[in-house]
Amino acid sequence: MATLHPGLPELNLPSRQGGSPSVSSWLLSYPMFRDALQREETDFVALPSYVRLPVLRRMTEPTDASSARWADLGGVRASYIELCTSCVADVVRDHLLAGANKPETASEAADELATLCSIFPAARVPLVARPPCLLSPGVGFFLEGWARFLAYWSRNDRTIPLLAVDWQALYGRLTDDLPSGVKAAAKIRPSLFCIA
Repeated sequence: MATLHPGLPELNLPSRQGGSPSVSSWLLSYPMFRDALQREETDFVALPSYVRLPVLRRMTEPTDASSARWADLGGVRASYIELCTSCVADVVRDHLLAGANKPETASEAADELATLCSIFPAARVPLVARPPCLLSPGVGFFLEGWARFLAYWSRNDRTIPLLAVDWQALYGRLTDDLPSGVKAAAKIRPSLFCIA
């Protein structure tokens, strides 16, 4: 896991370059923080359980998330990083302002996160073994984890844990493990599998 700080600005900014041949194809759908994500690319099963659990909960029924049936996910690529909170907050602000389609002053931009904190109910997040904010592939920022991000930001955590996953490979692996007649009745929640 990488913890990247403002002293390394090229790692903290969204990747603005096109896909390079050395970037894994699944990472091309993650324009935010691509360089940092690429450095920490690994196998999904190599991640700690507290990092994997939000992904499994998103893809399965809540009672099935820690099942041994999900243990054979080797080969699914993922990248877990922790970035400096101020760097992530700056990129989130830029993302929010870009979606607003209106010019805003610097003071209005600074208030965006405070406004979101007042809208979202306060999330209780642990100080140790913090669950990551799931990054959204394609357009968007978080697939899941806005409340976590705001909780980490509002309590002034030094870093924000972020996770990118090869969702297509994960979904394929989960559905391939099922007998063909059971796939339609699977406890996998494909409605939560979205790539913009």
